[in-house]
Amino acid sequence: MNSLPIDVLLPALRQALASRHEAVLEAPPGAGKTTRVPLALLDEPWLAGQRIIMLEPRRLAARAAAERLASELGEAVGETVGYRIRLDSKVGPRTRIEVVTEGILARRLQDDPALEGIGLVIFDECVSAAWMPTWLWPCVSTAAACCAARIPASRRSRCC
Repeated sequence: MNSLPIDVLLPALRQALASRHEAVLEAPPGAGKTTRVPLALLDEPWLAGQRIIMLEPRRLAARAAAERLASELGEAVGETVGYRIRLDSKVGPRTRIEVVTEGILARRLQDDPALEGIGLVIFDECVSAAWMPTWLWPCVSTAAACCAARIPASRRSRCC
């Protein structure tokens, strides 16, 4: 696996999530936020075998992220890494990382506000200009991480 700029920040992210259960990760585009963070956190002791949900702004991004993460593990989508989007899903009984869109997470929160079995929700690109799920952040009672290329101060206080 090639080294990416995000790799040096992963120990601090692990520590922040273990102690505070929420973190904001700011790194430039292409640093590896989407592809490295979920895989790096998968075996953390505080996660205790629970699943990770990673929120993506669009269906295409969710599918692409799941495919990339699965390929990093040398697996097919639906094994350790899967996705759920409107009208399509590829998850299996061994899936530990689910990449989802806002609507899927909203429905899951309606059905199960405690998000049983979910140990971490990653808001990927949480400050995209056209996509800002500010209403979702306070609804998540489990550990959460907000990952973005640039987080303006005005949005940081509202969302993360």
